[in-house]
Amino acid sequence: MGLCRGYKAFNAALRSLYGRELLTLAEGGRPFDFDDALFDEAAKTVYQNGGFDVSCLTEPQAQALINETLRVIDTAVGSALPHEVPDTIRYALENNAFVFSGFKTFHALREVGLSMLTEKGDIKPFGEFLTDVKRINAQYNHNYLYAEYNHALGAAQMAAKWHDFEQDGDRYNLQYRTAGDDKVREEHAILNGTTLPPSDPFWDMFLPPNGWNCRCTAVQVRKNKYPASDPELAMKRGQNCTEGAKKAIFRYNAGKSLQLFPPKHPYFKAPAEAKQVIEQVTQEAIREKRIRDMVEELPDNLTPEEKQAIAAHNLEIEEALKITKGKPMTVEQADQQHANPNYGKKYEYSINCQTCAPAYVLRLMGFNVTAKANTKNSLSEYLSRQRSFEAWKNTDGSPAVPTLTYDWMIAKGYKQMSKKRYAEYFEECCKETGVYILTIGWKGGGGHATVLQRFEDGTLKYIEPQVYSERSGAKRSIDELCESGATKPYPKRGVLRVDNKLFDTKFASIFDK
Repeated sequence: MGLCRGYKAFNAALRSLYGRELLTLAEGGRPFDFDDALFDEAAKTVYQNGGFDVSCLTEPQAQALINETLRVIDTAVGSALPHEVPDTIRYALENNAFVFSGFKTFHALREVGLSMLTEKGDIKPFGEFLTDVKRINAQYNHNYLYAEYNHALGAAQMAAKWHDFEQDGDRYNLQYRTAGDDKVREEHAILNGTTLPPSDPFWDMFLPPNGWNCRCTAVQVRKNKYPASDPELAMKRGQNCTEGAKKAIFRYNAGKSLQLFPPKHPYFKAPAEAKQVIEQVTQEAIREKRIRDMVEELPDNLTPEEKQAIAAHNLEIEEALKITKGKPMTVEQADQQHANPNYGKKYEYSINCQTCAPAYVLRLMGFNVTAKANTKNSLSEYLSRQRSFEAWKNTDGSPAVPTLTYDWMIAKGYKQMSKKRYAEYFEECCKETGVYILTIGWKGGGGHATVLQRFEDGTLKYIEPQVYSERSGAKRSIDELCESGATKPYPKRGVLRVDNKLFDTKFASIFDK
């Protein structure tokens, strides 16, 4: 019964943290619905198993409960974050919500397991057990979740604002402001008007929200309009206002930490074994959700199998590049010198076409990369030696095979290429909607790696990611390629569709990010 006594102490701490006076600050009903049936099903599973242990979290019923909690919190995050917020921020906050939901579910179901037993240690009749289940559910998923929803809303808003604040550095000061009505807590009213630069340590601890249902905010103000506060006095006031365990946990900056919930929240206190299982369960769920989200944003010119393989592989690209994929880019966002912004600064950025082409493709996918220079002994130099297609694999992992210009010419019975035959070649080899890497030789010697793209309206355009031409625009006519292509193509040059392929991450070092 020692565990039971310990858990009673934990439950008492939660009740104190989520004091009823704080849960009734906001007017109206809950802004969300919670599927109580999912909690009931998870609780029944605990009863059928004869109790709760951490392995219960891997069962479908517990997984469904975690996902339902996450759905509610994600609703708050989604409504709080502006559309233009960087995806790195969005994903970090969503991941924190996932982990929080896992820990919350662990504690709720552990309490369910303990409620099965009478004072003598016997298992309660099922009907009596269900009565306790409804009480626990009301506590965790009605009262507590209400406060957590509101906190996630405020924390997400401030995280997005903090990102904007960071772009300006200390150009402006930040000012603490309350809602200004009769519901403002006295301790928060004391901080109203505190004005300090974003770099001041005060904001590391006291950026709103500073408690459950806190409606305070921080805004940028001109330095010449509002005098700066005394930093030491501001810090002292902040510390005095958040004294005590249930207030001190809110001493964190959601924007800096990219955490919706206080790192010292009691939910995060769990046995090492539980933490390991929760991390495993939530990370797997996060991965699956990311893949589902990326599948949804992929175009319909890909098969379901291609979408699944590409979405899963995107996570490998993220790991290799150490960046988070954002939303897919338009042609204009991916091109117009964005793929090779250093063109003209050094000679090596004018001979890196073999890197600019895949940089453009990855940018279309949502990876904010730029092409590195073609330097000696680099992988970019390696690709420049007629090896551009080695950067791509089929979805089954096998090497991608291009349609080589020379082989196509011979198969057609042609002895050499011409403008008309290049047009025929491009139309025939790029007939599917998609993105193609082209390596082509020039009439005057030398060669180039670039991009052809077949759009949904059926048009085939030449995209040049190495150097942008204002006169030609982003979507150029293929005529200039047809006109300039070598009459006797080199045997290793050709065309490869790549939007349905996987980028080989061993070439990740060819990009800057």
